[in-house]
Amino acid sequence: FPHLHTFLEYLFVDCFERDTIRLTQEPRGRNQIGRPDFIAIEGLLPIGYIEAEGYGRDLDTLTGHAREQNRRFIENLDNFILTNFLDFQLWRDGQQRITANIQDTPEDVQRLLEQFLNAGRIPITSPEVLARHLARRTRELQTQIATTLTDENSQIYGMFTAFKELLIATLTPDDFADMYAQTLAYGLFAARCTLPNATNFSRHTAAEALPRSNPFLAQLFYHVASPRLETNVTYILDDIATLLRNVPTEMLRTAFTVRNRLEDPVIHFYETFLAEYDPQRRVDRGVYYTPPQVISYIVRSVDSLLKTELNRPDGLADDNTLILDPATGTGGFLLAVLEHIRASVTDTYGTGEWTQYINAQLVRRLFGFELLVAPYTIAHLKLSLFLQSQGWRADERLRIYLTNTLEQPQEMQESLPFAEFITDEANAALSVKRDEPLLVILGNPPYQRHSANPSRVGGNLTFIGELIEDYRQVDGEPLGESTSKALQDDYVKFIRWAQWRIDKNGEGIVGYIVNNNFLDGPTVRGMRQSLLESFNTIYLINLHGSSRKTEAVPTAQRDENVFDISQGVCLLLCVKERDNPTQAKVYYADMWGSREEKYNLLSETEIQSTDWCELQPTSSYYLFVPQATDYSAEYEEGCQITDIFQTSSIGIVTARDKLTIHRTPEKVRETVSDFVSLSEDEARKKYNLRKDTRDWKVHLAQADLRNHPDADQHVKPINYRPFDSRWTYYTGKSRGFHCMPRPAIMPHLCNENLAVCACRVVAAPTWQHAFISDKITENRYISNKGSESGHVFPLYLYPNPEELGLATEPSLNFKPAFLTALSEALELPQTAPFSLPEGVSPEEILAYIYAILYSPT
Repeated sequence: FPHLHTFLEYLFVDCFERDTIRLTQEPRGRNQIGRPDFIAIEGLLPIGYIEAEGYGRDLDTLTGHAREQNRRFIENLDNFILTNFLDFQLWRDGQQRITANIQDTPEDVQRLLEQFLNAGRIPITSPEVLARHLARRTRELQTQIATTLTDENSQIYGMFTAFKELLIATLTPDDFADMYAQTLAYGLFAARCTLPNATNFSRHTAAEALPRSNPFLAQLFYHVASPRLETNVTYILDDIATLLRNVPTEMLRTAFTVRNRLEDPVIHFYETFLAEYDPQRRVDRGVYYTPPQVISYIVRSVDSLLKTELNRPDGLADDNTLILDPATGTGGFLLAVLEHIRASVTDTYGTGEWTQYINAQLVRRLFGFELLVAPYTIAHLKLSLFLQSQGWRADERLRIYLTNTLEQPQEMQESLPFAEFITDEANAALSVKRDEPLLVILGNPPYQRHSANPSRVGGNLTFIGELIEDYRQVDGEPLGESTSKALQDDYVKFIRWAQWRIDKNGEGIVGYIVNNNFLDGPTVRGMRQSLLESFNTIYLINLHGSSRKTEAVPTAQRDENVFDISQGVCLLLCVKERDNPTQAKVYYADMWGSREEKYNLLSETEIQSTDWCELQPTSSYYLFVPQATDYSAEYEEGCQITDIFQTSSIGIVTARDKLTIHRTPEKVRETVSDFVSLSEDEARKKYNLRKDTRDWKVHLAQADLRNHPDADQHVKPINYRPFDSRWTYYTGKSRGFHCMPRPAIMPHLCNENLAVCACRVVAAPTWQHAFISDKITENRYISNKGSESGHVFPLYLYPNPEELGLATEPSLNFKPAFLTALSEALELPQTAPFSLPEGVSPEEILAYIYAILYSPT
């Protein structure tokens, strides 16, 4: 647009006498969403943006790409002009302020452009205002990064490759765009926070402004200042720098000072930011934020245990006590440790010794590991602000590292292009993982059943997978579980890692808040036994709060979670004494009530004042919850249902019920026919299919259906809920149309058959968790509670017609030992062909089993 460029420059220089203003122009012809056509720059920083549409085009009825792009510019840029060469619209802070037509009112166009140049800076009067404006720009930055990633020759694509290969193997371009945008925005914010004034602040000076305490971020910003960085990214980074340059230094100093242990202004700022940037991510990222009352209880308890059980009279202030948070997040636990040590040192030695103590030794004893760059950056910022307010010289790095805690502690491969500083950061963490004598490991590890840290890669056990193998044994024997997904949860792996690290050190303390399923989950009984053998004392506070369980609250009041999550949680404190082989004593406490009541209790008590009851975990489940033991001996004389049937499985999991299960066979046929005819994107949109998971993907579901086109063979009835039979398209292929079709069991129910269905884990206070099925059976057939999966035990096993064999008739699924024992108990001989007690049918035995399952005596 050379004529528009000339016209604007003429007005800016000759009419308004603003010869310090220059216009930069976006190159045309890019097949991508770019920056605005013109950027008005004064000095090094932008003051406003101009986008030109086609000559005379109606600006109020734009469609497609133009509409979407200008919507983003209006929402995310503070000072923006939209024009079609005749009409001009001035938008400020998302609002249309003035319009003018050059033919009708040229003087109004001149006035509009003058307001554009004289807009001034947005007044930043509070952290909340700053967070909102920063979030808007970061949202635009994310879009520009995502666009740039389509060019594999771009510098940003090289950075994406480095992060993916060296840190997060499962990283997607969209996830990287989000992560990198937040990192750059918060990196600029962290740099600004270190400056006494912002006279020369820009993205070019940010690297020098960042403290030596975070060399990774400083090196990252040397790349950001590079002239090779793509212009559609640099323009919005310059706009963020302009915003931060306008923030009053005094407001930063006062607003981000931690005033008490229950107040975290940095986290409050981040939550305000996320609410504007992406409200859903605010919900998702709640995992980063641990309530300060929970942190306080754990930190104070660890301090007490160091004194009473590990002979460290100074507790956390002990000179030789090294402390690690292996899932640092935004640094809440490490900040609480610092505050607790400050109180201890100043109470004992006076405030004069505190500054010297910080600079002489404290920072060198605190370690943190974090895998995601945005919370890593915030953790560095939070701790730096606190320490500098306490007199820290900031002449050495904070020992918070960007690394994957669960990866094997060995030297990494040669660094990739753009990745030298990423490799340096990861390698700097290796000696901590391997060699440092860590005495305290504390934090809030992630709860993620579909872990990004697999136990196997290419069929081979990973480092953490080898450690988890110890949890697959109970009393020296294999667990014998048909599925062990609970052992794949990240929190289990972080517990195992901490256990391994404390075992390696020979003594120490673990203090976590974790998923409370591990207290009594049957699949993790090997984990409980292993913890009993590694540690000498284990303390457990069950905070309950699960929306997936129906628990009888003793006080008859509502029970709430301390987090905004559905999974119940508990506090876990484990102590290992040096050269003490005694198996652990286990102490347990319940905490019921509203969230506020739990916060108050956690704030007012610590480990020494908690009302504990001692547990006696025994083989083979080693339960970490109180048990009524009056009838244990009689109960143990009973027969497990798994000792009766030869084979079983959990019911099928479709992962997409609304797509795969319907009320009529005709609807199944119609849906399948349509679904396979659509493109992947069309199918996802039409059937409202959320993001693919590891075990269910749109393209794999479509491929499975195309490979099994015979609807007459595959449309089958399914028992979906009690007394609710529906229809589905069953191929038996795992990770196909159904996520987990249980092909070892469900084909037997495609024939004439019966099956006992029962839940192994019961979350409800009463037993109503057994039923009978005669069809393919869905996982939630009995209960839709999260932990109450239904196990299916078919009566008959049918031969597979695709396998060669002599058997042509069904066989019974009863174990021979059970039939022998039953015949002896009935004093009846066994008869052919199934070795049943004489005169007793398979169906009668099944009916008796079902009756016993509901017999109270």
